[in-house]
Amino acid sequence: MKRIFTILCVAIIGFFGAYAQKGDMGVGLNLGVAPSLEKNASLTNFGIGAKFQYNITNPIRLEADLDYWFKAKGMDMFDITANVHYLFNLGSKVKVYPIVGIGYASVGGGYSFDMDDIKDILGKYGSNYSQYYDDDDYDIDGGSSRLNRFIFNVGIGGEYAINSKLSAGIEIKYQYVKDFQRLPITVGATYHF
Repeated sequence: MKRIFTILCVAIIGFFGAYAQKGDMGVGLNLGVAPSLEKNASLTNFGIGAKFQYNITNPIRLEADLDYWFKAKGMDMFDITANVHYLFNLGSKVKVYPIVGIGYASVGGGYSFDMDDIKDILGKYGSNYSQYYDDDDYDIDGGSSRLNRFIFNVGIGGEYAINSKLSAGIEIKYQYVKDFQRLPITVGATYHF
């Protein structure tokens, strides 16, 4: 697992580094929210991220994006994606762009419960478990597991040039990760050099 993550990071850095002398570059930070699109799921993660952008031509920009989505209802997520933007200028300060990308996600989940929780559930169905178990012997303090998944995302973004070096932006993506879908919405700032 760690080997795959390391290889993916090196490949993305190498890909962007191969073009490093050809165009404009930028680094930025994002804040966002990512609601789940699954039926009967009310899971929404808040996140923070960092990005590196490189224009390989005037309208085509590549982006490496690292995001951490904080734990909500026992689930957190770390993802790294490589995205392509096709920039459309709407005047001298505003750009909009479609987004297409692929990447890698590490999705974590945790659990914690004790026998009082189980007693409440079983008691509703008339079960008398107390003759068999001592409550304190069966408490579970918690545990976690992590799943590694590939990501595919499509979306739209926009940015406003505050000045020649700094821009503010917003992005909305549909993100498919095996077994679930979500809709990350991020706002951020980028420093161009």
